[in-house]
Amino acid sequence: MTDSKRKIQIHGIEALRRVQEKGYTIMIASGNVLPVAYGLALFIGIEGPVIAENGGIVSFREKIYKINSIEQPLRAYEYLKSKMPVERLFTDKWRETEVALKRSADLEEVKKTLKDWNVTIEATGFAIHIMELGHSKMNGVRKAAEIIGIDTEEIAAFGDSDNDVSMIESCGIGVAVSNASEAAKRAADYVCKRPHADGVIEGLEWLGLL
Repeated sequence: MTDSKRKIQIHGIEALRRVQEKGYTIMIASGNVLPVAYGLALFIGIEGPVIAENGGIVSFREKIYKINSIEQPLRAYEYLKSKMPVERLFTDKWRETEVALKRSADLEEVKKTLKDWNVTIEATGFAIHIMELGHSKMNGVRKAAEIIGIDTEEIAAFGDSDNDVSMIESCGIGVAVSNASEAAKRAADYVCKRPHADGVIEGLEWLGLL
């Protein structure tokens, strides 16, 4: 829903609102912290659950459901920073279930240094995430589906990064926009010809929702 500079694309928001007005539930699934994802959903008018921290925490109607713990990721991070220069994101002061590093860190070196730790490491265009084993966006989607009383087979998941692969693969339908990572594209049922919000709109049209 954002362009390459992280600017929200207004026409994408308008498309989601039109789909929501038809009676469909729109959920946001983000690697960002809950305060940011919640604020985004609130101000753009999305009414479904908010899945934050790559599925580690879910919010709906002012209730918060924490799925994962930050304890092991924090221990791994403390070890990592004793071995190489790394810096956490500014928003990590609000992060509750994982550790997110600035992309100035070398991804392969992070993975190599933490290879003996029981953590999952995933990268997005904006951060490197250190998480508990099993931590995934799909776990957050499952919890959100449980909260609102639907099956995950009824969900169409849109994504563009490696951290979206689990939900693209495991939801009823998976859609990747054209600027998606190769892993996200391989996982998808449909790969859009257009990027960013234009790709989301294309995917919604392909689904017959617009």
